[in-house]
Amino acid sequence: MRYILFITCFFFKLQLFSHSSFVTISYIDSTHTVIEIEQVAADTLKSSSSIFKLFHHKKQNNKRIIAAVLAFPFPFGMVGLHRIFLGTKPYVPVSYIASLGGVFGVLPLIDFFTIIFHKNYEQLENNGKVFMWIKD
Repeated sequence: MRYILFITCFFFKLQLFSHSSFVTISYIDSTHTVIEIEQVAADTLKSSSSIFKLFHHKKQNNKRIIAAVLAFPFPFGMVGLHRIFLGTKPYVPVSYIASLGGVFGVLPLIDFFTIIFHKNYEQLENNGKVFMWIKD
């Protein structure tokens, strides 16, 4: 389902010229149906670049949720599907399968909690290590 960006930006611009302290953000799909409505403080949207930062933040949260669902040990985490989604070296999913689902699901379960509670999500993307939560 794709969002129509220009209509949403039009709503932003329309709401930014009002005198209220909150901006209403409406997410609209291709059939012009409102999917979600949220209110954001207007002082956080002072420039147009902050609007794109807001969309980027929303996209990152969606990727985090998808990766967490794929990391749950049964059925997808056992084969390392979340690591393929996050981008990794080809040997990492093979190591998950070869170790019988990441040592019987322990490794994907740790990955699941790491994806949910890690502050810097970008550090987990394109990580070639088998233990993605270990820092350099």
